[in-house]
Amino acid sequence: MKEFTDAEGTEPEIAADVIDLVKTFQQILDRARNRPMLQVDEETVTVGQMIDYLRRRLALEDRPLRLKQLLRNIESRQTLVCMFLALLELVRLQAIQLRQDRMFSEIMVRKHVGFEAVMTEQAALRDDWK
Repeated sequence: MKEFTDAEGTEPEIAADVIDLVKTFQQILDRARNRPMLQVDEETVTVGQMIDYLRRRLALEDRPLRLKQLLRNIESRQTLVCMFLALLELVRLQAIQLRQDRMFSEIMVRKHVGFEAVMTEQAALRDDWK
């Protein structure tokens, strides 16, 4: 696993492993399955809406967020899947980074240095996210 050092010279980190990311989502989905849920007719959630949510949420933060904290209030399976796809898309675009302090530790989500530029540039392509 490759180590990274933050620009401010903080402790080295490792890129979040895909297996750990999938395990985290599986744990969240398992918890959602075991919770009683009230089914309410509402509009379908899209990947684009989750990207917008992440953009707004991360714009408010200067520090990394715990992935589990970011996902804890999401109740529907469809919304969790859309969030997972939104995270993968933002990683692909290099808008965010998923990091761990060490192998198998909690996954942290933070803005990449180009977060604002990527989000501004991609605003015209939002139809691709629907």
